Formats: sequence, structure tokens, C-alpha cells
Amino acid sequence: MPALALTLFAAAEPARVAAADAAPFPAVPPAGVTNVQDRDQMLWQLGITPPKLPSKIEDPNAPPGAKPARPGDPDGNWLDASGNIVTRSTFGLWNNYDDRPGTFFPGPHAERVGDYAPIDLLTMNDGTRVTTAAQWWRQRRPELLRELRDGLYGRIPAQTPKVTFTVVTTQGTAGSVGYVQREITGAIDTSSYPEVRDVPKVLATLRVPANAKSPAPVMIIMGGNIDRYFGWTAPQGWGVCIFNPGALQPDRDGGRGLTSYLIGLCNHGRWREPDDWGALAAWSWGIGRLLDYLETDALVDARKVGLVGHSRYGKATIVAMAFEPRLAIAFPSEAGALGTSMVRRHWGQDLENSGWDREYHWMAGNFFKYMGPLKPGSYLPRKVANLRVDAHALLAMCAPRPVFINGGNHDSWSDPWGCYLTCVGATPVYALLGERGLVMSDPMPKLGVAYIDGDIGYRYHDGGHTDQLDWPAFIEFAKAHFAKM
Repeated sequence: MPALALTLFAAAEPARVAAADAAPFPAVPPAGVTNVQDRDQMLWQLGITPPKLPSKIEDPNAPPGAKPARPGDPDGNWLDASGNIVTRSTFGLWNNYDDRPGTFFPGPHAERVGDYAPIDLLTMNDGTRVTTAAQWWRQRRPELLRELRDGLYGRIPAQTPKVTFTVVTTQGTAGSVGYVQREITGAIDTSSYPEVRDVPKVLATLRVPANAKSPAPVMIIMGGNIDRYFGWTAPQGWGVCIFNPGALQPDRDGGRGLTSYLIGLCNHGRWREPDDWGALAAWSWGIGRLLDYLETDALVDARKVGLVGHSRYGKATIVAMAFEPRLAIAFPSEAGALGTSMVRRHWGQDLENSGWDREYHWMAGNFFKYMGPLKPGSYLPRKVANLRVDAHALLAMCAPRPVFINGGNHDSWSDPWGCYLTCVGATPVYALLGERGLVMSDPMPKLGVAYIDGDIGYRYHDGGHTDQLDWPAFIEFAKAHFAKM
């Protein structure tokens, strides 16, 4: 998830929203709709007009000591005083890499992290304290789930299309390990809207060790190379299943794909409404359908199916784990903002970074409501102060099931300290449900130490944006939990 320059754009004035005949967009998305058109149409629906920002060179909110990465190109990426790439969101927020004292990356301008009232996961929105597991399941969890769906990830439609699976089975060898492999194709019923521009599919490849004497635990991987991940799982007697998110709802097409594939099929090719699902929720739906199939496969121990994803697919992994109760364990690797790091904290990747035309499609349109300054003319605090959930709420949705989270000392973008804070923030919910959450005696995580004694695992590795450095720790974490099932 590299830091990239964001593109400024213009949207309609709020007063135009009510005037259908003055709408700057066609009633039906054209076949050649672009990412920018789709995003701007959503902003128009919401009545949001991005601010007119000063040039970067004249912006008083630029990080102290920052300068253009390329001399003479003030509109491109900038570098802060420590050499980090910094960008500015369409709503005026600059990336920040100055953290508070006592964290992994302390800096001299810690005030740029922002000050926001903590969200107590065990206090209802009306102030009622949650003191029993029954209150959590019946009251607080549904309340948080509504906030997560309505404000960030969107609502999965009540009626979704039927999926019919076909399977082709082969055998082979990887290294010295024989395997049985199934190519899984889920045909999605398009009869509700046969005009859909691109037909979505649920595509996956399942590989299980041929010498397995009983149904095998399986790790679903969101994208990735099957040989690489089978190399991790096969020695444990586990299978691996590579899921293809792009066949269901592509990432490369961004917003253009929102009027096609799965979301476009369910929307009948119309523009999304602000609380409609984005790609992360659509991918989580696809994981649910894949689980429908895996539950029928004699090679698979359906009680022990986990999910792993890295970067943007790490975001999808934690969303799927929260929404899909049949998943037994998850490893959302370096998922950053809108995944496993706290967004009510302006450090590294930020919620506002994802407002540009190549990432906004991950989310429901409503997440634009949390961009920009809370008070006109100010810089901090931001409207994210109005958000009543954060990454720790998403992690708490997974409780009491085990989740392993990671970060790297050379991956500042995904905010490893913010991911650690997520683990700390969700731990009281795990404790309420009789589990241990994050267990560590160190005052802060040590580099290279796997904290995997509880039901929330965390490891801060020496390296960059990768899941591979933490797979050995995740395997030990998963083995311990599978042994209890």
C-alpha cells in the first residue's frame, strides 16, 4: 500500500442534489463509466463538495520541514523531514509520521496525531455499561455492527444471487509432497439482471496433502501463489485454498466495477447508494459462498477453516472474519487503515487517503462523511471524530475467535503501533467473553517477539510490507487453537 498522490476533483453543490433535472450525472451509469465519475457521483449524492485547497507549497498545514520529492514539482509527492513520503488528501489532510513519546516512532510533532475521545467498546451509545456476555451478544455487538456497516463497509443486500459450484479434481506433487487439487468454480445466477456488463464468479483453488488421513484444516488465502502458501501449510497437514477476489469484484477496475460484477448485478447496474456495500464487503460475501462449498467437501475439516489476506486483502480478511461466523481463525496481515490500524489517529495511512479514485470503492459511500476538518477553518480535529467505531470494534466483532495481527518496522504506512492499539482496545471484549485477548507482559511489543499466548496474537517484525516473516508465528498460533477444537 504505497503512499500515492491524490487527485483533486470537483463535485456538485449540495443544493443541486434535490434537483433531478440539474443532476450532473446520467440517471444510469454509462457503459464507459470511469472511477472518477463514479466517485464524484457518490459525493454528489451525499451533498459533499471537497474544499478548495491552497497549493501545497503555500499550505500552512504541510508537515514541518516537508518539501517536494522532486525539485520543481510541488504538486507531486512530498518528503517530510525524516524522508517519509507524504501526500495530501482531497480534503486537506497530510500524512503524518511524528508519533507520541513511548511509541515505535516518536517524533517532535506528536500533536499531529490528533486528540480524540477513546471509544469504549463496553459502553453502549446511550452510556449503558456492558457487563455480561449476554449484553454483548444481544445489544452492544449488534449496535457496533450497524455502525460498521452503515458508516464504513456497507450493507450486504438481503437478497443475493444463488451460486452453483462445479469442481475439477487433479493430483500432483509440490516438492516431495503429493496433493489433491480442486479447481472450484462458483457460477453466480444472473437471472435477476442478465444485462450485467461483467459476469462475476467465485473462483478458488483448493490443495490438500494427499496423505491426509482425515479431513484437513484449510487456510483460505485472499489472492497469492498456491505453491508458496502450500509450503507453509502442508508440513502441518493442512490444506490451502487460494480465493480470487478479482473474479467476483475486481480491484483493478475500482469504481468502474461498482456498476458491474457482483455489486452491479445486485444493483441492476445502477449507481450505488451511500450505504451500499463496497468491495471489501463483497469479497467477504464471496468467502461465505466459498465456505458453503468447503462444508460439503470430504477433504476439508470445515470446523477449522481460516482466512489470510495481506495489505488490502488483509482489510478484506478482518471484515470477512467479523461478518462471517463460520471462519475459525484469521490472519489479516498489515491491513492498515480501514483494516487493523486505528483511523481516529492520523499516522501513516489514514481514512482520508482512501478517498481517491483508486481506493474509495473498498468502502460504502458513507465513509466520505468522515473526511475533512470537524470545524471550518481548522485542521485538527477531523470529522473522523464523529465515527463511533474504529479498528478495535472490527476486531471485537471476531471475538471470541482467534485473530493474529502483524506489523513491520519498515512498513510505516500501515501503522504497526496503531495495529497494536487495536489489539489492546479489543482485549476487554475477549475478556468479557471468557478469553484472554492480547497477552503480553512487556510494556510495549518487542521487535521479533511473537505474542501468541492469548486469542489475539501480535508480532512486530524486522522488515517491510510482507506477511511471510510472520507465517511461522501464525502457524504456532493456529496450531494451539486448532488443538482446542
